[in-house]
Amino acid sequence: MPVSDRDRNRLAALIAIVKPAHSLAARLDALADEQRDSYARWEARYERWIEWCKAQHDDEIEADARPYAHSLQRHPPTLRRDVRIALYGPDRVILITATEEEAASFYKDFCDEQ
Repeated sequence: MPVSDRDRNRLAALIAIVKPAHSLAARLDALADEQRDSYARWEARYERWIEWCKAQHDDEIEADARPYAHSLQRHPPTLRRDVRIALYGPDRVILITATEEEAASFYKDFCDEQ
């Protein structure tokens, strides 16, 4: 049975609801195959790192907080720069020379974009 234009339009509308164009899922779909493979490898490494952090025995830090505590001491696995930019946009930095007001304004603008 052929699919009508009306059905195609309905399907496109449903996909847009489930996966908006600017969503992370849509951006993951837009990655090149090599970038998607790199993301999958990073995700696997990151999940293993999270589990490793939680498994560390440190009675002073609860298990769910250990990944954050360890990230302050060691760097977690990093996502390749081109993949990170494709997914999240260009890196945002607050210059060390920025005043407190400039930094606050920059951070507020960043949060408003999200």
